Amino acid sequence: MERLTELLRNLRVRTKFLLILLLATALVSAAALGAVHIPMKAYDDRLYQSSAQTIALFAEQIQSELQDFEAISYRILADNTLQKNLSIMKSTSPGTVAWVSAQTEVANRVAYFGLWFSNTVSFRLKTEGGRSYGQFFRSAVNDDELTTDRIELAESLDGRLTWVVADGQEPQLFLLRGIREMQGPTLDTLATMLIEVDFPALVEQYRGAMTRLGSPLQCAIYRDGVCLYASNEAVSALQPGANGYTRMKLDGQDMLCVRYTGTDGMQYVTLVDYGPISRRVFAAVCITALVILAATVLAMVVSGWLMTNVLNHLQVLLEKFNDFAATGRPVTVTDLRYQKRLDEIGSLHRRFDWMTREWDRMTREREEQQRLLQEKQIQQLRAQIRPHFLYNTLESIYCLAQNAGDERIATMTDALGKLLRASLNDKRDIVTVAEDLQITREYLRIQLIRYGDRLQVEYGVEDQVMDCRIPAMTIQPLVENAIHHAAEHMLDTCTIRITGRVEPDGVDLVVEDNGPGLDEDILAKLESGAVKPEGLGIGMRNIHRRVQYAFSEEYGLRVRCGDGRTRIIVHLPDTRPGR
Repeated sequence: MERLTELLRNLRVRTKFLLILLLATALVSAAALGAVHIPMKAYDDRLYQSSAQTIALFAEQIQSELQDFEAISYRILADNTLQKNLSIMKSTSPGTVAWVSAQTEVANRVAYFGLWFSNTVSFRLKTEGGRSYGQFFRSAVNDDELTTDRIELAESLDGRLTWVVADGQEPQLFLLRGIREMQGPTLDTLATMLIEVDFPALVEQYRGAMTRLGSPLQCAIYRDGVCLYASNEAVSALQPGANGYTRMKLDGQDMLCVRYTGTDGMQYVTLVDYGPISRRVFAAVCITALVILAATVLAMVVSGWLMTNVLNHLQVLLEKFNDFAATGRPVTVTDLRYQKRLDEIGSLHRRFDWMTREWDRMTREREEQQRLLQEKQIQQLRAQIRPHFLYNTLESIYCLAQNAGDERIATMTDALGKLLRASLNDKRDIVTVAEDLQITREYLRIQLIRYGDRLQVEYGVEDQVMDCRIPAMTIQPLVENAIHHAAEHMLDTCTIRITGRVEPDGVDLVVEDNGPGLDEDILAKLESGAVKPEGLGIGMRNIHRRVQYAFSEEYGLRVRCGDGRTRIIVHLPDTRPGR
């Protein structure tokens, strides 16, 4: 399996596409050939329905004929003359004048009733005293069919009729009925009648009629499991069963065997010649298979041509890849074949050409940046001595001021030195609030000496905020901005208050002043360009962006004005240790 997977993986794309197409075509063809059986099945169902309707009509005719026998039997048992004379024969002794006269009348009535029958083998009547009468329309199998068992069966039915089937070399169908006294209160049995139906003649009568109508039937008819009629030996070999149809081979011929059960319980088995239909169906299947084969070949040819057309363009793209990988030269000449194509091939070519140009541009920019970085490193090496010289100079000025007793100069020099060390030596981007606040304190030491009583600073940063993380040089530029917009434009004392507290959604550091104030939407105006970012406006915008870059866009600066005070709020995440 692994070898097969590896083989398929290494096949060319054209071969893979052809295999996929071949598989899809094979599946569609198999489905189409399988679908041919659906109309064939529907045709067989329709043929069965048609045959069942024909058999139902045939069965109704036979059933109607049997119902005529039942009607005749009722007319016989209800005949007044027969009833009267059978009663006399039962109530009088044999040999008397009345008995002989009644016997003669009964024989005459039996002969008369014989004129009513058709498709009959015999009509028999046996009195309660054992006297037999009969009319025979053709030679009977047995002269005495009114056996004791049948007479007892008729008596048990209390005058109702029943059909009796006798199995044998020649199966027989009898109508058995007892004749009971209808005018007397006792309803005693007077006689038993037995009508043997010539069932084959009856069936042939209607079968011949259907043959003349163009619907010949090969059929077998069963009752109580006994075959009463079979048109030929082939049909007689079939057995009854559940209603439906089956296709079968009979003597090398395709036949459709249809089984049907009538309302009277008789079961019909018929054969329909399926040969012509089978041949037409086979021809249709062959034509369908040829059409599918032709369509498959045509689809393969057309699809192969289309795939070749597509793969040629991919081959051109692959050559571009190879050329770019080998030389690194971008595609600068526009390939007009793919500029106006809206499909994926045109998009691939355009994007690859653009990618090579962008790669070339980015490569050149990286080289330029690398060159500038090297120059900057050289400049830094050259300027390493400058901060040390500046620190040493400030230290000398601080010592001179101390010796001269000028505390103001000494304080300013000391604060400036610490401020320079913090800003030049500490290269960290993120510091603690306490560290950033210490730089601000050194800056304010200088400004307090400069402004004297005109500047007042208050601190209110909670201890738990001191360990929170903050971008370096965040508080000092905001304090410088407050001095620039407040202290330098006020005659009264400028009060700057630096506070910090923990809020439910983070930590807020606030730089508050009592100056003339700023617009609360100053940051939005700086971002949109409505206000030019001159001076410390650049610092506010940069601080806002640095906080967002360091944490997320949920944090940053917020400006609030009210009650004659301006508040710059630095909203930070709660980064206290242990949180």
